[in-house]
Amino acid sequence: MTYVAGAFLILFGGAASWLLATRFPKALFTRIGYGMMTVGGVLAIVWAFVGVLSFGVAAVVILMFGGLIGVIGALRKELRFELPQ
Repeated sequence: MTYVAGAFLILFGGAASWLLATRFPKALFTRIGYGMMTVGGVLAIVWAFVGVLSFGVAAVVILMFGGLIGVIGALRKELRFELPQ
């Protein structure tokens, strides 16, 4: 199950980072948050393979900080949609 969760985090985080980089280049904090989600997914898969607890703890901590940075980006309103006039 850890493999599936890690793969989902990698795919979703990578896709969201790419989308933000192409559509919202000024969304720095939000993009960093999704990038950290991707790194957390990689560490989760590594943890599933090697079974060393420090990789799992690092994955959770990185995911937590990625979420915090993403919230900071949302509070800064980085994803503003401008309506055509």
